[in-house]
Amino acid sequence: MPHVAVIPGDGIGREVLDEGLKVLRALDARHGLNLRFTHLPYGADRYLATGLTITPEEMSGLRDYDAVYLGALGDPRVPSNVHAKDILLGMRFQLDLYINLRPCVLLDERYCPLKDRRPEDVRFTVFRENTEGLYTGIGGQFKRDTADEVAIEAELNTRKGVERIIRAAFRARPRPRPGPGVYVRQVKRHAPRPRPLAAGV
Repeated sequence: MPHVAVIPGDGIGREVLDEGLKVLRALDARHGLNLRFTHLPYGADRYLATGLTITPEEMSGLRDYDAVYLGALGDPRVPSNVHAKDILLGMRFQLDLYINLRPCVLLDERYCPLKDRRPEDVRFTVFRENTEGLYTGIGGQFKRDTADEVAIEAELNTRKGVERIIRAAFRARPRPRPGPGVYVRQVKRHAPRPRPLAAGV
């Protein structure tokens, strides 16, 4: 029985999450997924009431769930959004959630920004690295609030981080089925071997 931790988030995040739960429950009823949901109180309301964002024990406890369903975080009552940083970025880094997976499908051609495209034309998945790049928080401000103020934001990407997100994307790609008149073996046999970009890649 898949056990899902539900963190509603703040503001409209709660409303969006509630609608998503309706969809999950409908899928559960139709396909017999036997989903079990446990709601957790992490968010702005708890932070404002107790000063707690998420404790190390609570973060570690998330590992016991099969999935975490997280609503959008952010509340104007917490200008620093420290609770959102501790919860969202804390989950990314401490649980090593390195894939931000975004399936993209066109449900209705009337809403497609591309001309003359139908739902069968638009179906792809974005794999975005979720723990490196600009998320490392390397940078800062120099001479803040002066005419000489300078802000620097550095992006850090490790070989390990880049390689694992690329490998995950390639492993997940759909395998094309050869159609009539397509001779895959002959094409592969005569194609030149690509040179590796780096050793082991």
